[in-house]
Amino acid sequence: MTGIFSLAGRVALVTGASRGLGRAMALALARCGAHVVVNGRNEAGIEATCAAIADIGGGASAMAFDTTDAAAALAAIDRIEAERGHLDILVNNAGYGNGVTASETTDAQWAEIVEVDLNACFRLARAASVGMLRRGWGRVVNISSINAHVAREANASYCAAKAGLEGMTRALAVEWGPRGVTVNAIAPGYMMTPDNMSTPLRADPERRDWFAARTALRRWGREDELDGAVVFLASDASAYCTGHVLVVDGGMSVKI
Repeated sequence: MTGIFSLAGRVALVTGASRGLGRAMALALARCGAHVVVNGRNEAGIEATCAAIADIGGGASAMAFDTTDAAAALAAIDRIEAERGHLDILVNNAGYGNGVTASETTDAQWAEIVEVDLNACFRLARAASVGMLRRGWGRVVNISSINAHVAREANASYCAAKAGLEGMTRALAVEWGPRGVTVNAIAPGYMMTPDNMSTPLRADPERRDWFAARTALRRWGREDELDGAVVFLASDASAYCTGHVLVVDGGMSVKI
């Protein structure tokens, strides 16, 4: 691909890319020319993503580590810089919720969700920013959620962590913008991805249809429907866009 959406020569790290939205975004970045470092805890899953990228003629390498392991995360950034020469794009996608009500959530459960969905993203962004700031170009894309804006039951820790992620996005954008690094977020709505947090909602036809009806498009999102958003925010097409949260929710957040 040529033009402002081209990622030729760029190196991207996508966390949580062994399946679902992470795999789809990794493929999208690769189609536009980026070499994608595919992260996840499931080695078979990330190897499958790398194989899918190879099948479309893209470049990828697997890097298995737990994003909440601070030492492993820092070592991964150092390894990418050493092996690839530069890390240009970080997509902080790894995250999850536990579906426990606020009244029943323990301190440990709360801390676990905040660690995965917020703290780990900060540490990776901080580590990746070193090289980006030195080179004067970088893209950090944090994957938030519509649940940072509208809440549902049994989701307090996740809602809080994702709202914090969006606040962090704005703060880092202000701090790093003068040196050529943009920081943005994508807030997906309810997506039809395999084995994710919304699977129990989709298993009940009545609840599945209720969530679909809550959107302006009257359907759930497909796993490839963040592709345009992530390519835009990772490329020169978004050069004057920073501190922004791009909501991709089928219109759920605007519908009464």
